Amino acid sequence: SNGGSQKTSEQNNTGCHLAGNVISIMVYLAPLPTYYRIYKKKSTEGFQSVPYVVALFSAMLWLYYALLKEEDYFLISINSVGCFIETLYIGLYYAYAPTKARICTAKLVFALNLGVFSIIVVIIQLLLGNSSNRIHVLGYICAIVTTSVFAAPLTIMVSAQSCLH
Repeated sequence: SNGGSQKTSEQNNTGCHLAGNVISIMVYLAPLPTYYRIYKKKSTEGFQSVPYVVALFSAMLWLYYALLKEEDYFLISINSVGCFIETLYIGLYYAYAPTKARICTAKLVFALNLGVFSIIVVIIQLLLGNSSNRIHVLGYICAIVTTSVFAAPLTIMVSAQSCLH
């Protein structure tokens, strides 16, 4: 009877992973109406890129985490999709943003998605090596960044003030 409960547990796990991926895709697609409007009007209309740059950073970190964990196909798939979608959003934003917003977005992408991400990878790879601690440390970093993804919209007012004025 132990084998039966093991199978049920794995099926429940797979169901939870699938549900999580479906919900995540819905979250990634939530800004579509905004971006459709940006595309139609050929203007960002004062929208900010910060939430999308931070969401890309988060997806990149979770993808790195999933690759370190090995064989976590649900995390790999959803965060690959997330990286793709967020990159499209940022590209569309960049195409229609005014010059100051473009410069600000480019600085943010290079600082966060290239700079900070690279520093985290180097620290995790070089300082923590193959130890099991690297998954735990990276997991905590991912959790903190994920929290900031939901806080990012709150920072728009601050970043708009400092970046565009």
